Amino acid sequence: MAIQLKKVSNLETLALGFNYEGSIDIANDVPTGGAVDIQFNSAELTGKIGKAALVVDQHVPADNSGSTDYTSYAVTIGDTADADGLIASAELCPAATEVALGTILTNTGDDGFGGTAVTDLGATFLSAGEADEALATAGKVRVFIEYYPTAGDNFSG
Repeated sequence: MAIQLKKVSNLETLALGFNYEGSIDIANDVPTGGAVDIQFNSAELTGKIGKAALVVDQHVPADNSGSTDYTSYAVTIGDTADADGLIASAELCPAATEVALGTILTNTGDDGFGGTAVTDLGATFLSAGEADEALATAGKVRVFIEYYPTAGDNFSG
């Protein structure tokens, strides 16, 4: 499963500096192991990331379809070289101290702002208590990226 980015058309989002966006329904799209690629046109991102943000739209409840409750369910965003380089661990489960709904987290990882080169961007969902991330029964997050492909992009201005 992958988060498929699309070009941003919302003026408010463009004004914040993001040109690509995507979302994930955690209950339906996060596999066991929690690794989810972030792609555009079903291809891995290769280029520069100016900034990245995550918005929490729905928490992951502690109760799940397994036999043990989650005590934590967090997400990070980065690439193969630094899995939490863009967004450091953001807690999504009320059993821990979760990020408030509607909160935008921008570049909380150690890569900071300004042209981080990426070759394989992804989100990693990590659970505790119940160890299988795929057993979540709810949860939604949105991802916003300022992305510049190495191969260039169409310009219509």
